[in-house]
Amino acid sequence: MPKSFPKIDLSKVQTYPISNRLSKVSLAEFATPASGGASFGSFLTSLPDILIGADFRHLIRTLSETIRNDKTIAIGIGGHVIKCGLAPVLIDMMKRGWISAIAMNGSTAIHDVEIAMQGQTSEDVAEGLKDGSFGMAKDTGEFINNAIRETSNGYAYAIGEKLVETNQPHRHNSILATAYELGIPATAHVAVGTDIIQQQPTANGEAIGRASFKDFETFSSVVASLEGGAYLNIGSAVLLPEVFLKALTVARNLGHVVDHFVTANFDMIQHYRPRVNVVQRPTMQGGTGYSFTGHHEIMIPLLAHALAESLDDRVQASENKILTREQAAQVRTRLRELGTQTVFTNGCFDLLHRGHVTYLQKAREQGDVLFLGLNTDASVQRLKGPNRPILPLEERAHILAALECIDHIIPFDEDTPRELIAALLPDVLIKGGDYQIQDIVGRKEVEAAGGVVTTIPLVEGRSTTNIVEKIKGNNA
Repeated sequence: MPKSFPKIDLSKVQTYPISNRLSKVSLAEFATPASGGASFGSFLTSLPDILIGADFRHLIRTLSETIRNDKTIAIGIGGHVIKCGLAPVLIDMMKRGWISAIAMNGSTAIHDVEIAMQGQTSEDVAEGLKDGSFGMAKDTGEFINNAIRETSNGYAYAIGEKLVETNQPHRHNSILATAYELGIPATAHVAVGTDIIQQQPTANGEAIGRASFKDFETFSSVVASLEGGAYLNIGSAVLLPEVFLKALTVARNLGHVVDHFVTANFDMIQHYRPRVNVVQRPTMQGGTGYSFTGHHEIMIPLLAHALAESLDDRVQASENKILTREQAAQVRTRLRELGTQTVFTNGCFDLLHRGHVTYLQKAREQGDVLFLGLNTDASVQRLKGPNRPILPLEERAHILAALECIDHIIPFDEDTPRELIAALLPDVLIKGGDYQIQDIVGRKEVEAAGGVVTTIPLVEGRSTTNIVEKIKGNNA
């Protein structure tokens, strides 16, 4: 027989004012809208103070404090991190002293070596699998297998040492070579049968096991020092989370206190082992674990820039904008390869005023990166007379470098920037509205290369000459 149910009387439900309720989200935690020209610090503070936005800021504050207190920050990376082109970012962090030790799996070491040797890596697996040629690059296998067979040191150390001693052409982009040169512990944790070099004739199982086991001992020593420090797992879903858990067990078993530290997992997908073996279990006795999901090529530069915003000497950061002509040419080459829209303008910029700043801001709006050619003192004197510049080149350059809208400053000693423009060939060449397009120096070179030449109206009544005259009048 069907069961009957009495009707619910919603009129008798008890309610209460929303003002009496504890809410998890409020306007104070909302994001700030975007604005052009904002600093990276402004971007960080604009993030909502909710969920991962709050976690990311907290991680940056914690890592910054860890670095200031000279505590250990170790990272573990998978091969995809190298294939995403992140070696320069991690190498810079190593040189700054932000990374105390670095661990990797076997594939990471392979990609790192190929970058150092050839400046390229990552083969077409599906294509090579068809005829059995996948992973059979002789140079890679011989280099790594010979390095670990010949050494009494660990796997990663042996590779880094050999990369440096054989003077590989791209070793400055190698994490292992850099670690060797800086004396930073680097370890490689290899599973037998997982790496392409193990299928080659030069592979030696005894050497692989011995060298990788020595690295486990080294890594365990690093983990034993993590109290008050941090461990970041980036892009390793299985091997390194397992190695980390075992190393932590060894450290605690030997009596090392490793309870209060931070862990974080960065990956495109949150897998079981990183979540449990890095983020959750190790921090249960007083630490904090974080999980960040996203593409490495975005998340890791974001991490590095956030740390730079927190830790960098801003004076030094500004000084880094001032380049030689050769350095500027190298930067321009990379920007051209990336398809970045570059803008060039030039001037003396003596006694910086609002007109200058507005002009430079509008110039920056014409592209992605602004190069500024700056006349040297001798060049200014020839153009404006023996009493100019008021401020010497060093002071003018440093004042201009503090402006967010300027990315790179290149002093030039010639009367005109023609040679500098020809060397850089910017996508956009800009001068003030007091110039006629046909009279702009460098126009022919830029247009011949497919670039654009344009002008920007000047701010009326603003000029260095007016300021100088006013000062003279007031001093009379």
